[in-house]
Amino acid sequence: MRTSDEGSPARPSHRAQIKLELGGGSATERAQIKEALARVEDVQAEVTEIDDVYMTGPSGDPDIGLFMVVLDPRDLIKWRSVLRPPGLANQPGLVVALLADKSPEPMRAALRAGADDVLSLPPTYEETVRCLLRASERQRFRQGQSEKLTCSLVSVGSGGGLAPLTVNLGFAMNRMFQKRVVLVDLDLQAAPLGVLLDLEPEHTISELADPTSVIDSIRLESVLCKHESGISMLAAPKRIEDAELVSTASVEAALKVLRDIFEVTLIDCGTHINENSVVAWEHSEWLFYVVEQSVTGVRAAQRFLTLFERLGLRDGHPSLLLNRYDPSNPITPEQIEAALQIPIFAKVPRDDYAFNQMQMTGKNAWRISSSSGVRSSFESIARRMVAAAEAREERKPGLFSRLLSSLGF
Repeated sequence: MRTSDEGSPARPSHRAQIKLELGGGSATERAQIKEALARVEDVQAEVTEIDDVYMTGPSGDPDIGLFMVVLDPRDLIKWRSVLRPPGLANQPGLVVALLADKSPEPMRAALRAGADDVLSLPPTYEETVRCLLRASERQRFRQGQSEKLTCSLVSVGSGGGLAPLTVNLGFAMNRMFQKRVVLVDLDLQAAPLGVLLDLEPEHTISELADPTSVIDSIRLESVLCKHESGISMLAAPKRIEDAELVSTASVEAALKVLRDIFEVTLIDCGTHINENSVVAWEHSEWLFYVVEQSVTGVRAAQRFLTLFERLGLRDGHPSLLLNRYDPSNPITPEQIEAALQIPIFAKVPRDDYAFNQMQMTGKNAWRISSSSGVRSSFESIARRMVAAAEAREERKPGLFSRLLSSLGF
């Protein structure tokens, strides 16, 4: 049963407004939470209560900016299905768990179950203010997502030059469209992005490993590296053994916050497929599989596509990027398309000299005079991706369209 809170006092119109759903706990506990929410003057919360949250979960309403759940320690096995119901089309902007017991173990369990934050029960004024402001900011970013995009690049085996592609695509987005770009190095053992950007990271993704600390914009920005071009990077761990510290929960939380902060997130998933890779694919509008003109490269791509289909992550297929394209190679693009049964999205020409210069000097394709063909290919890819993001936003139904659809028109 869902009930809307109509009794809250009116707030001045210039204050931020947010819709939230509140479930779990007793009526008394929910009343305490609503009282705490009402004390915050900077954000007006429109509260809808869900009495049977363990049966229904969140509504899936795309306008819900905050989902708050009082977790019952006796139903720990159900926490994930309540906080992150599988198959829910529209996840709430921010998912917050409330616990009477805020000792490390319950907090860790709640964060691993999918909570973005954990508050006391009842929440303190400071916790409530921080929660509402964070949800309000996230909602504001979500409402302006028209040109935001997240893209993962992956390959199996040789890797097909993932790192140079990731770096130069980032430069193309930054130079052509003045996008705020962040690169994420999920090739946790090789850590190639820092080398190509000529950066020695002081902080890395391994600093986000503590599951009891919430990954918010302040904490995440403190571990990013900044390139002189303005591009940021979330670096791989400094030591190979620290790669094991990076959990899927940390990766997922980081990608969500990065999307709030940046317009473009480009992820080098490396050549080894693991749970972190799958999490990145799930949070990407674009997934590029990078293939080269070789029998082993095409065979590896076939194996990847078979795995991707078995995972059932989403409709359609990844997009193919043909790297180091050589028109004189006996293995033609047409043969690759026929073998993989999907079209090639774009080709990046083979230019060994330019790519060697990038690795030796730390320069990007726009600072190497001989790399005009490589530059043009990255500019074309960036242009098509941005155009697709804009077209996708234009096709989104408005409120009136959604209303008509719900009525069967």
